[in-house]
Order: sequence, then C-alpha cells, then structure tokens
Amino acid sequence: MTSISSDARFLGVDFSALWREVRQPWQGMRQWPLLRWLTPAVPVLLLQADGGQSLWHGDVLQPNPAGSPKARFTALELPEDSVLRRTLSIPVMGEADTATAVALEARTMSPFAAQDLIWGYRTYPPQRGVVQIVVVLVSRKQATQYLAAQAARLQGAVNPEMWVRTDQLSPVVLGGYGESLRESYATRWRRVGYGLFLVVFVLLAAIAITPTAQLRLRAVEAVQSYDAIAQRTAPLVRQREALLQSAEQLGALSQMLADRIEPLRILDKLTQILPDDTSLQSFKLQGTKVMIVGTTVNASTLMQLLGNQPGLHDVRAPAAATRNAGASKETFAIEFSLDPQFFGVVGAAVPLASAPLPEAMKTAVPPPVEPAGKAPPTVATVPVVQQSSAAPRAGGPSFGSSRRPGGPSTPPAPVTPTPKPAQ
Repeated sequence: MTSISSDARFLGVDFSALWREVRQPWQGMRQWPLLRWLTPAVPVLLLQADGGQSLWHGDVLQPNPAGSPKARFTALELPEDSVLRRTLSIPVMGEADTATAVALEARTMSPFAAQDLIWGYRTYPPQRGVVQIVVVLVSRKQATQYLAAQAARLQGAVNPEMWVRTDQLSPVVLGGYGESLRESYATRWRRVGYGLFLVVFVLLAAIAITPTAQLRLRAVEAVQSYDAIAQRTAPLVRQREALLQSAEQLGALSQMLADRIEPLRILDKLTQILPDDTSLQSFKLQGTKVMIVGTTVNASTLMQLLGNQPGLHDVRAPAAATRNAGASKETFAIEFSLDPQFFGVVGAAVPLASAPLPEAMKTAVPPPVEPAGKAPPTVATVPVVQQSSAAPRAGGPSFGSSRRPGGPSTPPAPVTPTPKPAQ
C-alpha cells in the first residue's frame, strides 16, 4: 500500500528545502555591517555562579555600572561542575546546516538521555574555511534543581535564561528557556528599524524624483492644455484654412485675369490706329497672340505702324502680302503679341472712386430740403468709367465701328449721372 508523505514536494522538488535555501541569504544580510546596527543589543542581567552580577549587551560584557544594574531580561549562569563541553571544527556552511550538524553531534556524544539533554553552542569567526564551535551539554534535571535553588536571587524574574560562559568569556545560551522572549523582542525592534530604514529610503527616493515628477506633471498639463486649446480653436483653424484656400484661389484667379487680354480694348485700339484704306477680314485672339487678316494699300507701312504702337510687340508677317491682278490693295496676314499691362483685364479696370469725370458730366445736384436741426446729407456723384481717352477719328476703318468709310460718325448718347445720398 502506498503511503502518503507529508513532505512539501512537487515533481520531486522539496519546497521546504527550497524555501530554506532562499531564506538563508536574506537572514545572513542582517549580519552585514550596514544592517547589523538595526538589530538592537538587548541588555541582559547575568546572575553569575560565583554570586556576582554583570550586565551584557548581546555578547558584549559591559563595565561594572554604578549601583545595582537593571535590565529587561535576566539570565542565570550554570556552575562549571554541571556542564560538559566539546569543541568541533566543521567547514563553513549555512546557519541552518550548522545547527543541524551540532544537534547531531550533541545527541551522539551526550551521556544523558534524549529527554534529559539540554545543549547549546557558539561559533567563532572562520579561519581558512574552518569554523570552531563550542558545544555545551547540560542535564535538564540538574539545571532545574539549580534554577529552583537560585529562586531567591531571581526575585520573581519570569522565564530566566540559562547561560554558560566559555574561556573566551562569550556566553553560550542553552535552548528551551527564556531566550525566545529576548529573540522575539530583538526581532520586533529589528523590524521597526527595517521599517524606519525603508521609510527613509522612500523619502530620499521621493526627494530625488520630485523634480522629475514635477517636470513630468508640467509636461502632461501642458499637453492637456494644448489639446484643450486645439479643441477650442478647431473651428477657427478650419476657417483659417478656408480663408487660405480662398486666398489661393483668388491669387490664381488674379493671375489668370492678369494674363487675360480684353478683346474689346484691342478691337478699340485697332479701330483707332488702322488707316482708312485698311479693312480687316479676320481677327483671331489666342492668349496674348493676335492674328489679323485683311487688305491694305501698303502692308509694310501697316506693319511699321503696328510695331510703333505701345503695348504691341513682336510684329511679324507669317506669310508674304499678295496683290491680285488689277487690284489696288494687298492682302496681308500679320501676327503680333500684346502686353497685358495695356490690354489686360486687370489693367483695364479703373476704380470708381479714382476715375475722373468729364466736365460735361459734373452736374451739381441741389440737396433736398431737410427739417431744421438736421444736417443736410452729403451728395455723391457716381462717376462714369471712360473706355478710351482718345476720340475716334473721322473716316476710320470699318472694323469695330458702326460707320462706313467716308460716312458720318454716329455720336454716342450722353449719360447723365444719377445723384445718390451718401449713407
């Protein structure tokens, strides 16, 4: 029948031994000089076997104090005639392994029964990898009888400890008496010290990271503020983008208008500069290029005339002028380029406020009569934009005009401005 083992094992791993192996280095840390001071040296009053008293702080004997020494814990020293000693030399090992080895050695060499055995030991600093251990064996019956005999000296002390002093004056504490109370007291204060040490470490860490944390919080706050501002200004940003797009569109439109030629202006210009013996049969405007086809008496003279006009350049004839038999005029084809500054749409626009009025159009209009106490309104005269400052010549060419060569010119109808009160 398979027996049920109570060992903490799983898949062959002894977790108890594993826990001891993990805990052992941490327990050894309290012996480091940096952490040893956190374990308090509890004062113990030792009642010596010779009748004297001494005060100990841990393993250190204190000088004889003035008066009667007082301590929280009390220990009783056993006389030498009731103590057996044995010195061992073992390799350096952990605290738990050392205790196990000493316990095995004590049970092996003890002349007392197992139930009557009390033992203790003290280790000394290792030398060349070997640890010297002093083992003390005492009979429980003799220790109990001696404790009862010293009841008067104990003065009602509860759970006194049992000590044995060695040749090196370092005491050996026997297990099973009041040493557990002193160890518990030291453990509590050690934990308090660890707690205070941890608090100091946390405070120092907090002091160290506070500037960084403040900068981090400020950065987070700045990002949040930026996001909030971005959300509040999102409509304005969209309007700004729309405004920029509109400005770009207006710029592109202005560029297109700047490069666009006004056909009426070039027609009016040709009507004014072409001589009476010249007539046009075809007019073609493509961008800033103009091509005219017609008849004239002298095509070369016409080309010179066009080349001398401001705003016209690159005058050339793509084909030679021809004259039919018996005809008095030549058939020509002339190309030339236009300057947008003279014939462009933008250049043609004249602001109404700055356009001059003809003398005949400046008619004074009397202001209306207003009741007393009110200032008369300001009367503004709407100007009329003049298309050309040069009057058409009599007997001009037939192209672009409502008259025939040699016929009477039809004068334009006069325009009367309408007064409008200023708002």
